[in-house]
Amino acid sequence: MNASVRVIVVDDHPLFRAGVSQSLALDPAITVVAEGSSGGEALDLVKRHEADVILLDITMQGNGIEAAAAISATASAPRILMLTGSDDSDDVLGAIEAGAAGYVLKGVSANDLIAAVKNVSAGQSFMSPSLSLALLAKLSGDTKPDPLALLTDQERRILDLVAEGLSNRQIGDRLGVLEKTIKYHMTHVMKKLAVPNRVSAALYLRDAMAR
Repeated sequence: MNASVRVIVVDDHPLFRAGVSQSLALDPAITVVAEGSSGGEALDLVKRHEADVILLDITMQGNGIEAAAAISATASAPRILMLTGSDDSDDVLGAIEAGAAGYVLKGVSANDLIAAVKNVSAGQSFMSPSLSLALLAKLSGDTKPDPLALLTDQERRILDLVAEGLSNRQIGDRLGVLEKTIKYHMTHVMKKLAVPNRVSAALYLRDAMAR
């Protein structure tokens, strides 16, 4: 049997938070290990519980985007999935830049929420389909975000180690994951940076840091 996906749910509306936990409980492969109501509490829960995914609301006390950035900076940070009522493209980009791997609008079905949690836990990204066109329109404007900001926290950790000259196996040993997991993440890194190989990715990072 596969290990359960451990989830922390943080939202300042108790009834909504309870509903989210009940929806996730419909899948036996997901376990809600803790609940919170603010950004500060979210950071504390991350430190006290070994979670795979944390769900955050943007508009809660303490600001969900600021909480996401603080969580991303912690050791062994869980993957971050924003679950919020805001469909503003600036909020979406802000969440991504803060380290969020997924962005889902409140009102999503239980099945779609479960799928989002599982995808994010597996190292993928997830976004509510209704947001995609608005986000693409935003990204097609004159001001484009730094591709490095689109990397997840784990992807950035791996890229930093690649730039230090470590092999995939050495990085896997350093982070405590399988070598094939490192290869998987590097595939996404190269796509996001639009580079052909890991050497080019490392050079991209060095050039960006030198600017």
